[in-house]
Amino acid sequence: MKETQLNKKVADWINGLPSAYAYKRLGGVANKGQPDVTGCIQGYRIELEGKMPGKKPTPLQMNRLKKWKEAGAITGVYHSLEEAQKIVAEGLLQRKIIVKL
Repeated sequence: MKETQLNKKVADWINGLPSAYAYKRLGGVANKGQPDVTGCIQGYRIELEGKMPGKKPTPLQMNRLKKWKEAGAITGVYHSLEEAQKIVAEGLLQRKIIVKL
């Protein structure tokens, strides 16, 4: 599986949740360093960076995730759909929202 396919799976999963919308960002200069998947679940911003197993985000990507987290978004780096689901579920649980995986 390619990273773009993994990111699409994560965005599709989020879109299947109640009161949720997400999409996979396209690459390019305008989006350089921005997380791969962006969206909102029940009013909470989601910013997620997808990487293939063994790969790590760049310093710029980590900085962008840090800024999103400081602004209140649910953020994280995932290497599988299950890892993304865990990041989202834990972030929502902290906000007293329970999501069924």
